Amino acid sequence: MVELAIVIVLASLLTSLAVWKTGPALQHARIRQVAATVSADLQYAQMIAARQREPVVVIFNPSLKLILIRSRDGTTEFRRRFMGPGTEYGLTSMAVTPTTTVEVFPNGIATETITVTASAPGYTRRVRLTRAGQVRVLP
Repeated sequence: MVELAIVIVLASLLTSLAVWKTGPALQHARIRQVAATVSADLQYAQMIAARQREPVVVIFNPSLKLILIRSRDGTTEFRRRFMGPGTEYGLTSMAVTPTTTVEVFPNGIATETITVTASAPGYTRRVRLTRAGQVRVLP
């Protein structure tokens, strides 16, 4: 009985140590996944604009952790993606500067440079869409 109790205590100690060490790594992986998804969505908006041969609008809502890609006149919605708690991304903090709306033209050019920041305690990733149409994931 004593030996079994010792084995159970050691197993629970090792399990709690493993969870404590892998928790931050899992959170960092989620933030990297959010950054990759935002980057892919911005490239998708460029592709849709080129395919439709008309500008599309990308709208970010940081409070809802939402990305919306729609036509300029608002009649067609191409993509709506939630990234907040309760989703596979579990994002808790999202910031967009300088504005939350950007228009992407068929040639890939955007109306302005926009930076989307996804962060968790102690870890941040930024995705930048430049006016020239370059999409980059920044540390």
